[in-house]
Amino acid sequence: MLPSPSLQAAHGQPVVESCHALEALLRLRQVSMHFQPIVSSNGREVFAYEALARGSAAGPLASPLTMFSAAREHGRLVELDSLCRERALEQWSTLGLTERLFINVSPDVLLDGAHSPGLTRRLLRRFGLRPHQVVIELTEQTPGLDSALMREAVSHYQSMGFAIALDDLGEGYASLKLWSSVQPDFVKIDRHFISGIHADPLKRRFVRSIIDIAHGSGSQVIAEGIEHEAEMECVRQLGADYLQGWLFAPAEADPLGQRAALDRHLRHLSRRLQQRPPPGRSIGSLARAVTPVQQDVTVNEVAQRLHAEQEVMSLAVVDEQQRPVGLIIRHRLLGLLSQRFGPELHARRMIHEVMQSSPLRVEADETLERVSAKVTGREGSDRDEDFIITRGGRYQGLGRTLDLLRIITELQVASAEEANPLTRLPGNGPIERQLLDCVAGAGLGLGEGLGEGLREGLRENSSARSAEWAAIYLDLDNFKPFNDRFGHAQGDRMLLALATVLRDALQEGDFLGHVGGDDFVMTLCMTEYHRALRLTALEQRLAGLQSAFQHAVASLYPADVLAAGGFQGHDRFGTTRFFPLTRLSLVALHGLAGCETTRIAARWSELKSEAKARDSGRVIEACASPVQ
Repeated sequence: MLPSPSLQAAHGQPVVESCHALEALLRLRQVSMHFQPIVSSNGREVFAYEALARGSAAGPLASPLTMFSAAREHGRLVELDSLCRERALEQWSTLGLTERLFINVSPDVLLDGAHSPGLTRRLLRRFGLRPHQVVIELTEQTPGLDSALMREAVSHYQSMGFAIALDDLGEGYASLKLWSSVQPDFVKIDRHFISGIHADPLKRRFVRSIIDIAHGSGSQVIAEGIEHEAEMECVRQLGADYLQGWLFAPAEADPLGQRAALDRHLRHLSRRLQQRPPPGRSIGSLARAVTPVQQDVTVNEVAQRLHAEQEVMSLAVVDEQQRPVGLIIRHRLLGLLSQRFGPELHARRMIHEVMQSSPLRVEADETLERVSAKVTGREGSDRDEDFIITRGGRYQGLGRTLDLLRIITELQVASAEEANPLTRLPGNGPIERQLLDCVAGAGLGLGEGLGEGLREGLRENSSARSAEWAAIYLDLDNFKPFNDRFGHAQGDRMLLALATVLRDALQEGDFLGHVGGDDFVMTLCMTEYHRALRLTALEQRLAGLQSAFQHAVASLYPADVLAAGGFQGHDRFGTTRFFPLTRLSLVALHGLAGCETTRIAARWSELKSEAKARDSGRVIEACASPVQ
């Protein structure tokens, strides 16, 4: 199949060459697959692999982008897509890995008349695989797709037991439109939003919104393109469910041969990032020990168990390694059997054919607050469904929404009693407890003040490095003159702007509290940085906070005040003088081991004036005079 003369004239000889190369590639089946792991948000275990096509290394179509562009240009996209799908399933079946497999499918291929209906199902039967093991990943969103037809095609795959993923979410209008038309089980956030997200507040806001919408619509989130630990920690904190990128592993032709090395790398990475969990109880404390069912039991067997155990509302479905693959909801399964001819049609089917294949799954060490956001963000009746709790990817138990909301309400009431009324940030009590935790953690203490997660981790790993925090006192220079000159309403807006800047800068393990007025306290976890780089990293973070604050409050000043770099106001003695623009000053103390909280407060007070006098507005020192 050669291009038309007009196409040759427009593009020249390279078009002919690519056409011949594509013809040979399809005829000789010169496509191989590499597999890149997708890991759980805690970075400790592999959840799935994505199959990525590669052309012949010796030919002009070695690059997948070039290969698929040529196929689209020459009208051979359906053939290439089918070949890649076949090769992915064929290679996967020989590997013996038990994780899910993501295979890429172009949406317009599903709507192409040349596409063979039932191809994927036939390939699964040929290679001994099952639909729930495969996730159809819709990629290369093409503008102008018929949303109704696309929704019908996706529903067809989901009805057969396949899960659906949407790739490159946020890349453009087409991907957002497709998301609103279908109900994918997974959404993948485009790597553009992930790269450098830890240092970009705007990207964090975008990603937080995408994750909230995804969880609200029943989708789980995969963050793509993660290359640095700081990016990983940031997207974890924002609520991503799974992670993918070179930080974990590149795409490999032999993932089974590389698996032992990958598992070692994930364990090492987990230990490196081990730090005190965010304040609050973990969801594992709410796990109900409900025995799961295996994926190969029949619908009738599960129904008999539900009739015998009337208190059980849900049952997790697990594979041979005790990894959850789905969830059975009591009223849905029994309702299916109560229909006319229900027992005859469904009783002998395998339970994996009728289970909910993408239930909400959370790790046992996730905080109650984070899981609450995932649960309450779900649509309609899904909010009331049980969710699966895992530990290290293995089934731990079931969680009930009512249990979670009851505990969250109790914690919120207790927290509100100690929160600052303006910013709603934790007040003096939580700040004091946080400082106690930091001092204990810095000394590897195992006392009451230290989080249970860290105590367990330290017991299990005697070689763990000392956890280390910096305790920072922050206040505003010239805030009172600003408040007096421009009014208390503007002063409150400035305090709220500062609270937003500080809150957006928080990473996993960090803490933010509001003492009152313009006085704030932060604790920043520095364990993730190499010891020799910690002070440099801390300096950069503090400078970034000051810069972000100046940018955030610029709109609160009249234009002439901004141009002049300050304003006329009255000092404490009633004298009129010029005041520079309000600035954020910081005193950061590190080396907290053995340093009592009273000592921390005293050092803050001693160094506060020095920070205000410096051009940088910040002081970083060790917390001297440790307790003997």
